[in-house]
Amino acid sequence: MDDAMATALSLATDWHAGEVRKFTADEPYIQHPIAVADLVASVSDQWEEIAAALLHDVLECDEHLRAGRETVIRDRLGEVVLALVLEVTNPSKPSDGNRARRKAIDLAHLAKASPGGQTLRLADAVHNFSNLKQLNPTFARTYAEEKVLILPLTLRGSTVLHAQLTGMINRILTQ
Repeated sequence: MDDAMATALSLATDWHAGEVRKFTADEPYIQHPIAVADLVASVSDQWEEIAAALLHDVLECDEHLRAGRETVIRDRLGEVVLALVLEVTNPSKPSDGNRARRKAIDLAHLAKASPGGQTLRLADAVHNFSNLKQLNPTFARTYAEEKVLILPLTLRGSTVLHAQLTGMINRILTQ
């Protein structure tokens, strides 16, 4: 397991090199997948879920890079990790239409996710909310309105993270 975690962290670090988080000018992007992995580790002892959390955003890239990354994940960490990463990788593309249309495509994809994939999606959203209200209050409300739609689709994921996300969304939408 330790080797797998080191591999997942190394891949995520390499593939996110030079990226920064939205709404921050200087926070290296890799801090987000590490935080998501920590959240998953707090509710799951499945190393595949934790490794997938580290890699949850690495397939949101152009098709050429994506195919190579999928192969590397499969070869180095196995089919289960790759399947989890694919479950939480949004399939929509800008060419699919406006934001609402793309989000509908992504929700239909999430509806098919395993309990582990649902847990990853919940952890991702919880971490995204962790400082979004302070960094961009206007977008925080938009994000909350979108994320409320994932709540009925993630009931098989972690109940702890589901409750945490529900509370975060409610706090933003009731203010």
